[in-house]
Amino acid sequence: MKLLKLYKSPEIFKIALIIAIVVVGYIASVFYGQMKNLDSSVELITNSTKTQLELEKILSIITMYESNLRGYYITKDEAYLKDRFLRRGEIDENIKKIKILVANNPSLIEDVDLLNTLVDRRFNLFRETLLMAKSNKADTATFNAKIKQSSEFTMAMKDFVYKTINTEGAKIKAHNLNHQFDLRDSIISAFLLVLLSLLILLLSFNKINVDVIELKKTNDELQFLYLSFNKAEKIAGFGHWKVNTVTGVYTFSDNFYRLFGVEPNAFEPTFDNVAKFIHPDDLDYVIKSHKGSLISHDSTVITYRIILDNGETRYIDSVGSFTQNSKGEVVKTGVSHDLTEVYKKTLKLEENNFELKSINEELESFNNIVSHDLQEPLRKIQMFISRIVDTNNETISEQGKIYLSKIRISANKMQSLLIDLVDYSRAIKGDKEVKQIINLNDVVNQVLEDLSSNIEEEKAVITAGVLPEINGVSFQIEQLLVNLIVNALKYSKDDIPPEISINREDIGPDEVFEGKLILDHDYYKIVIKDNGIGFKQEYAEKIFVLFQRLETDSKYSGTGVGLAICKKIVDSHKGYIKAQSEPNIGTTFSIFLPKVV
Repeated sequence: MKLLKLYKSPEIFKIALIIAIVVVGYIASVFYGQMKNLDSSVELITNSTKTQLELEKILSIITMYESNLRGYYITKDEAYLKDRFLRRGEIDENIKKIKILVANNPSLIEDVDLLNTLVDRRFNLFRETLLMAKSNKADTATFNAKIKQSSEFTMAMKDFVYKTINTEGAKIKAHNLNHQFDLRDSIISAFLLVLLSLLILLLSFNKINVDVIELKKTNDELQFLYLSFNKAEKIAGFGHWKVNTVTGVYTFSDNFYRLFGVEPNAFEPTFDNVAKFIHPDDLDYVIKSHKGSLISHDSTVITYRIILDNGETRYIDSVGSFTQNSKGEVVKTGVSHDLTEVYKKTLKLEENNFELKSINEELESFNNIVSHDLQEPLRKIQMFISRIVDTNNETISEQGKIYLSKIRISANKMQSLLIDLVDYSRAIKGDKEVKQIINLNDVVNQVLEDLSSNIEEEKAVITAGVLPEINGVSFQIEQLLVNLIVNALKYSKDDIPPEISINREDIGPDEVFEGKLILDHDYYKIVIKDNGIGFKQEYAEKIFVLFQRLETDSKYSGTGVGLAICKKIVDSHKGYIKAQSEPNIGTTFSIFLPKVV
């Protein structure tokens, strides 16, 4: 069973087929090499045989030439000297042929060059002997010595040539032996090559048969998927269509017909039949867009209205793009979706957005009233109280002075509250401000300079380390630091000068905020620590809520808005802020701001 599964596995078959092809390729390469060796052997044998033949020709010509000269010496008949120069030319041609045949054998090339030198020397001796034979001055002893020298040189040449011929003969014998071995091996390789090829064909045929069965199963599954897809179209409220730009034939899915309120195949799939349902005001636009795309092959996104037979108007969104089929024909395929319900919800959302815009405008007007109109009466109240105290202080009763003092304190509180509300409103709208690169060291220096009188009054000691650059809104970051430093100064101990530190710290691997892991490569951690009165850790989240104050003692002024503003500013910068505190020990605010990308 396992073997059958492995056999049916396409991966196993691919591996087996690849191995078989590699083996066939290897055997084919070996066979090819053997064929080349056989061809080389035949060529070597042929060249050696031709070389022997040419050497035999040279010896034959020299022997014949020498015999003719001997005939001339004896008979003095000039007929023996006929064509002696042609014979020398024949030898040159023979040597040229030999050089071509032994071009790849350096040792034989040297022997051929030596043979050429010997031939030149032999013909010089022939010429010298012939001149002596024709001369009447040469004595018999000298002539006989020259003939003997020529004969001995001829024998030496023959020995050299026969030695070369014998060497070539030995090579031919060795090549013949190798040729037999290569021929036998090539026959075996060819047999293995044919056998493996047949095996691959058998495996492939059987695999194809198995694949045909699997293909039938796949087709059945595809048919099921097609039916499922049609059902999904019906549920999702969309239908698909296509048009062949070459043949002009349209094809509609079943649910495409249902989008128009009719049953599948209720009309012939053509554009003209669909156009009958399109709203008259949208028809020209749809025709122009669709027909134009069939020429330009540009994708289309069209939203149009259709009118069903019952008079109902529906909104259709149609998206189409182009591709090629298996024949290379360009086909436009599209999906049409009924977005009537979405359109209605969009209209409702636009109405809500309009109402929200109106509310925002009213809030903006309220903010302007708070910023200007409400503060003007307060300033007048504060001014007139100051005048009454300055001009009528002696005539006012003690009880009246108490009342005026309470009025002044209430007016000051109201003014602080209005200012904080304006700041809070600005913090809410901070997302709309354009952010830029800010050097926190410069911001801290500016804040400390602005609060210098408060710091001197409280005799506070403030230290600041090296801080990074961030991407933010400058005035908001200033307000964030001002609020935190003022908060530390406000809630300091009576008998101990405030000590405030501002530093950057590395983020630990377990730093978490509201279940989210904060990573050091994403955020900077700015820590502001004081030695004030602190608070219970259980109130750490409550302090950032608007109008929440933990201290109700009148000596600690405040509106409960400052830290809420801080949180809004940090939120608008996509960061986090949290507090760690302990009563009578102090408070540590940790601010996490995104690093500059």
